[in-house]
Amino acid sequence: MSKHIRANRIAAGAALAALALAGAQQAIADGDGDPLAIPPPTRYALPGVTLHVTPSQVNAGAGAQFTFRAVQTRRTMKRGVLTLTLPKLWRERPSAGAPTYAVVPLTGTGSSSRVRVRRSGRVLRFSFTNGRRNDSGRFTVSDRALPGGTYRAPFALRVGSFQAGTGSLSVVVLPAPALVPAT
Repeated sequence: MSKHIRANRIAAGAALAALALAGAQQAIADGDGDPLAIPPPTRYALPGVTLHVTPSQVNAGAGAQFTFRAVQTRRTMKRGVLTLTLPKLWRERPSAGAPTYAVVPLTGTGSSSRVRVRRSGRVLRFSFTNGRRNDSGRFTVSDRALPGGTYRAPFALRVGSFQAGTGSLSVVVLPAPALVPAT
C-alpha cells in the first residue's frame, strides 16, 4: 500500500471520528444524550480570540463558579469586542424578594489596561483596544441556586466594523439526585 493511500485512509478515519464526536456533543446540547457522557467544550476558537468557560459542567447546588475568559491570539488587534449573552434565568429571581439564581457582577478583570470587561443587562463585553497577543479578560459568575439544565450563551466577535465570528457555548448544571425515602 502506498504512503498516499495510507495517509488518505488515516485522514478519512480521523474525519469520521471528529464527525461522530461532534454529533454526540450536539445530541447532548439538544438534550438528547446523557450529560454525564461528554461535557460541553470549554474552549471556543474565533479569529483572533479564544473564549474559555471553566467548568462547563457542575452539579446543582454545589455553589460553583463559572469563569469566562477571552484571550487574544493575534499579535495586534486595533479594536475588537467579544459579546456574550448570559442565560436569562441567571438574572431572574425564584420568587419576589429572593436573591437571583446566580451572582452576576457588573465588571470583570483584564490582564492590562487594553482589556475591559463589562456587563450591561445580560450582555457581557470583552473589549480589546490596541490589544496584543495573550491579552485577556476574565468574568466570574457564582451559582446560588441554578436549577439543573443546559444553559446556552450565544457570543459574537467584532473586529473593527467587521463581524469576525459567532457561536454559542453551553454550560450544564446536573440536577440534584432525587432522595428516595427508605421503606
